[in-house]
Amino acid sequence: MAHSLLRLKEKICNTPHLMHPASFETIIQYLNSRNAEDFKMESDEEFSREDNSRYSFNSDIGVAVMNIDGPLSYKPVTIMGFDCGGASYQQIKEDFTYLVDSGAKTIAFSVSSGGGEAFQMMPTASYMRNLATENDVRLITYVDGLSASAAYGLSVIADELIMAPSSEVGSVGVLVRLMNDSKALEKEGYERTFISAGDEKIPYDADGSFRKEFLEDIQGKVDTLYEDFTSFVAEHRNLTVEAVRSTQARTFLPKEAIELGLADSVMTIESFYTHLAETAQRKEGGMLKNQLFKFNKNEETLEMSQLADMQAQLAQYQEQVAELSSVKETLALLQADFSAKDAALAEALSQVAQMQEVAVATKLSARKEKLSAVMSADKVEGVSASLSSLDDAAFSTVLAGFTAQKQALEASDLMNEIGDQGQEVEPQKQASSEDFTLKAAQAKYNKEGK
Repeated sequence: MAHSLLRLKEKICNTPHLMHPASFETIIQYLNSRNAEDFKMESDEEFSREDNSRYSFNSDIGVAVMNIDGPLSYKPVTIMGFDCGGASYQQIKEDFTYLVDSGAKTIAFSVSSGGGEAFQMMPTASYMRNLATENDVRLITYVDGLSASAAYGLSVIADELIMAPSSEVGSVGVLVRLMNDSKALEKEGYERTFISAGDEKIPYDADGSFRKEFLEDIQGKVDTLYEDFTSFVAEHRNLTVEAVRSTQARTFLPKEAIELGLADSVMTIESFYTHLAETAQRKEGGMLKNQLFKFNKNEETLEMSQLADMQAQLAQYQEQVAELSSVKETLALLQADFSAKDAALAEALSQVAQMQEVAVATKLSARKEKLSAVMSADKVEGVSASLSSLDDAAFSTVLAGFTAQKQALEASDLMNEIGDQGQEVEPQKQASSEDFTLKAAQAKYNKEGK
């Protein structure tokens, strides 16, 4: 426990960093809230390569995924012997070297970090790039959230830089936070006196503020580091230094990052793993068909056999979708044809109804004309209505009865002579005879089962 939180905070606050401001403030706030504990800055005491979360490696096919998460530092940071998270350049170099020596031919960086310590970042990145080139290892970076500042410096050495949707890259700048505790000491009643040799040894003026020369010296170091950092990014992203500087240390979403040349493409995590598998397969010359391709990302495992099954299922689903689309088009055509035929049928039925109405009217008119020939005009309408339910055969039978009655009357003396008493035959008797004939005919018709 050689380094207290106060000394660690002093180191962080007075050292140039390649870190996103939001991530920097998070660390400062954490240190302020935990200033009673001790830190150790040392290598991990025990590390098992068989059970770790820093990387996953399938030696059968030579593919590995390294996780670069959280704040970055030169050495691992532990609290009382326990790893407090983040990643160190020492660990990253050690893991990368192990993977290359173990036969990895495709290595992916899964990055989710706001950056960290500037010291040894660029040498670490250059070491990995050179080692990959010497051993024909393809590097792919996948930004799974944020790759800012120092993390972006590690990301750009890859042959391909891919971003997740809504992720961010950039923050190519340098940050130093100076802490002046003169006012705090004065408020607490402390008087600080320095005895030194060398004009630049003490950063404070007599009033407790930072000396102008001290600030200029810090700014000069920041400018030098900024020049080195922007040149490093420009070299590995094939950009001009001016183009990198023009970003003004901002972070960018995928669309703008790709337009600026800070990234190459955008993919979902599923698409990235598919792309990684295809890259590895090309690297191995198509020998991965029966190999398992495993990734350990947040304790999830993806096997190549499962991926092949999913791709086969996807192809099957696509065929089914195509068939359903064809059926849908056919149904649409049939429905349109049915609608047209339904409209034509409705029109035909309407015409038939009109024709039936005309036929009924014509038939009724013809019957009235026939009845008027065998009876008086005032009887035709009523008799016609009473006979409307009869079919043509029954009507002909009734009409024949009326015709026979008329002929009988015309042949009798009742039409031309006067009765025995010398008076004419009364008209109502003729009507009564017609009524009788009508009733008799209808009774006969009903008796025959009509």
